[in-house]
Amino acid sequence: MVLAQITMPSGASVTAEYGVYRPGDIHLDVRVYPLAEDFENSEGLCGNWNNNPNDDLTSRGTTMVDGNANEPVEFAKSYM
Repeated sequence: MVLAQITMPSGASVTAEYGVYRPGDIHLDVRVYPLAEDFENSEGLCGNWNNNPNDDLTSRGTTMVDGNANEPVEFAKSYM
């Protein structure tokens, strides 16, 4: 079931769906569809789209991977 489908003014879009595969097994699927213009201009919970997986856990407001990279909950909180 689609929960939300958002299309940005730029044309990029995000879709969130959930489903139950068997009783008690709920799955959330978030898909991000960026544009070519977003390459090297994106950051967030989905990582930095720059072909460098080593900086995907960069906390909000920083430019380098910091101590929060080893703490996924703290990393996620930085984007709240």
